[in-house]
Amino acid sequence: MTGEERKRSFQFLMTAIAAMVSVAFFLPPLATSAASNYPAKPITIVSPFPPGGGNDLVCRTLSNKLSTILGQQIVVTNKAGGGGALGIQSVKIAAPDGYTILSTPPPIVMLPLTAKGMNFTYEDFIPINIAVSAPSILVVKADAPWKSLEELITDAKKSPGKLSYASTGFGGTPFFAGEFFKMVTGADINHVPMNGLAPAMSAVLGGHVSMSFPEVGAVAGQLRGGTVRALVVMAKKRLKDFPDVPTTPEKGYPKLMTTSWHGFFLPGKTPPDIAKTLSNAFNEVLSDKEVLASLEKLGWVIENIGPSEATKFLNDEHQKWSEVAQKAQATAQ
Repeated sequence: MTGEERKRSFQFLMTAIAAMVSVAFFLPPLATSAASNYPAKPITIVSPFPPGGGNDLVCRTLSNKLSTILGQQIVVTNKAGGGGALGIQSVKIAAPDGYTILSTPPPIVMLPLTAKGMNFTYEDFIPINIAVSAPSILVVKADAPWKSLEELITDAKKSPGKLSYASTGFGGTPFFAGEFFKMVTGADINHVPMNGLAPAMSAVLGGHVSMSFPEVGAVAGQLRGGTVRALVVMAKKRLKDFPDVPTTPEKGYPKLMTTSWHGFFLPGKTPPDIAKTLSNAFNEVLSDKEVLASLEKLGWVIENIGPSEATKFLNDEHQKWSEVAQKAQATAQ
């Protein structure tokens, strides 16, 4: 190679290096720009259960105000299946760009404890907000023969396996509430898994199962309408809207308490700036008087737990339900 050729080769190399440095220099500002322009298009909230259940109601109650705050349309999509696993998994593998949000009750924690082969845990997600909660409540059909919790438990023990309860599927809150109920009271009742709360309540109303353990907010309308009757609420205090329903501690079961909460999550690698934008938006929504009134009318307790506290909350939930799953040997085959 001649001296002139070496010179041209060196100049070409330096030009290429300069180009690469230029590209590397400008990439971070582009990424930052994308985050700063967020949101630039409609946002989808995925509910992993069918329409009409508690989780669906929470999503739709918050969506209009959230849309106003963020300046973009909020689309609520129901992706039911596998007791919530299908919808939860779909968000785990979604692009971590803030345009797909998961709304879910405790199954995000519970499902991996009860079902083999779950390829997600709650730690795969970034919590935005634990929005609301509601205690579980034992309900039967309005014309069911049991007028009290004591009568139902006596019947269940007298005829083991005769009674049954419907859940939203293995790993859902009604399933854990039912198994917890069996473990604490000694009642022998069969589990009938359904694909969501609406089918579970239809089974109760149709007399196909004896009872269910939904969250109170999801069946407040049916309780007021008199189509179902509550025998006990699994909480320390009586309900403001249903003061005649006794609590489990009053009935002699102080540890038999179950709460269903509803949280919002992002895929694990979502940029912090986007997560913060959404966290602030949810905090604003859950401070709105009209939204709060709508949620409270449905029987929800406002939690509005932000990201850092939500992480600790989820860790505590995991520990609690791990112990219940182990004691109840509640493993779906």
